[in-house]
Amino acid sequence: MIPGRFTTVLVLPLLLAAFASTAGARIIDGVVAVVNDEPITFSEFRESVAEGLSIPEGDADIYLREEKDRERVLMGLETLIETTLVHQELGKIGQPVSDAEVDRAIESVRKSNNMSESDFQAALEQERISLAGYRRRIRWQMERGAIVRAKKLKDVTVTEEETRAYFQEHAERFLVGAEVRLEILTIPFPDEGVGTDNGVRTRIGAQEASAYVRAGMTFAEASGLLSSVVPGVTVFSADFEKTEDLLPEIGKEIVRLRTGETSPPFFTEAGAHLVKVLERRGGTLSDFSDMRDSLREEMLDRRSEKAFADILVELKKAATIDIRL
Repeated sequence: MIPGRFTTVLVLPLLLAAFASTAGARIIDGVVAVVNDEPITFSEFRESVAEGLSIPEGDADIYLREEKDRERVLMGLETLIETTLVHQELGKIGQPVSDAEVDRAIESVRKSNNMSESDFQAALEQERISLAGYRRRIRWQMERGAIVRAKKLKDVTVTEEETRAYFQEHAERFLVGAEVRLEILTIPFPDEGVGTDNGVRTRIGAQEASAYVRAGMTFAEASGLLSSVVPGVTVFSADFEKTEDLLPEIGKEIVRLRTGETSPPFFTEAGAHLVKVLERRGGTLSDFSDMRDSLREEMLDRRSEKAFADILVELKKAATIDIRL
């Protein structure tokens, strides 16, 4: 739960009605929270919800209309509050991320992928991401990194010895030629396409399925809860297959998982999926030298996540947060 002073104000239904009004009507953008005297508007909240669920901004209205769990709705607002706190703190300590830095980062991404500006824009459209939304994502990544470096740099260093120990501890993930037995939960995209209301519900359903599983439910239990909202949810238990023979999208997730772990939601042309590794057998261990760099990056990411979470706890304790949703 977000620390701070809670105010019971029926803002959301009124704002949704405003957004659903005719195109010629004036839209009033209300305040849904105030963070250290800085207001957060409904349109910013709507954008945050869309980006958190990986859906277009316009489709966030479907989620906000249909989601009955207030705590789940507040999760989207919490992300935006955290963004605001980090942005404020970087300004306070004199290390803000400038627009020019964001521009350079985006240009670096484009050039590293050998894309023209038109190709880059087309790729964003294919992923249903606006350029403004992509800028926010890049800025958020840069600000997270900046505040971790400023406050917790010593906590995110990784030595050669630690990397080797991590490799040995997670050895089952790096077996070449191993066979793996999986359980897969699939939510298919509707026949009418991913951009429809039902397509949006598929993406939202994937996030909900992931939350159910994290809360301790089985795939079968999660599927049962989702089936009344998104049709066609299936759970499939696969027999042993070689990791190298799996679909690339599945194989990419498998290498990150230890036995018994479940992936976050990922998407293919067919729909949304969660994968759980039930069992592994066979295979030979990869050479450590081949894995060193990628494992070091993985450990840095994990430690950065932990350091960032600790920073957020500190910032929230010191903040004045007024929720008006």
